[in-house]
Amino acid sequence: MTQAVMDKETFCARIIGCQEAMFRTARAILRSDEDAEDAVQEAICTAFERRDSLRDAEKFKPWVLRILANKCYDACRRRQSTVDLDAVGEIPAPETDHVQRLSLWQAVLSLSDELRAPVTLFYYDGLSIREISRVLGISEAAVKTRLFRGRARLRELLDEK
Repeated sequence: MTQAVMDKETFCARIIGCQEAMFRTARAILRSDEDAEDAVQEAICTAFERRDSLRDAEKFKPWVLRILANKCYDACRRRQSTVDLDAVGEIPAPETDHVQRLSLWQAVLSLSDELRAPVTLFYYDGLSIREISRVLGISEAAVKTRLFRGRARLRELLDEK
């Protein structure tokens, strides 16, 4: 039995419903608002072109977030890995004053790439372990491990000692 392709209005309504999650996910992976906006736009265009590949309309959010994650990882691979040292200038010494406490979101953004994405998808976007596994293309066990490590790292970052 062939499934009908999602029409433009339904697609747009679904995208609007998960646009915050899309931006948050892209921002968590790419660490830049501009790059995140570009990745979200690319993902929306790709999702619209490939909307006939969506098998279950109820799984729209994980499906579109998977497309977005792929676009974000593509952007990471395209980035140059070298830095012009003349453009960097003098590197400031690390701040030793620990009185200032990080906000939770700042702490999440300071996590490594492999921990930040699962934490953001789980706590901010409300995806299940299985959905995160599909979005990031890793096993459910890896998602659980990364969430455990992410929570431990956040505790360290937010500790008031």
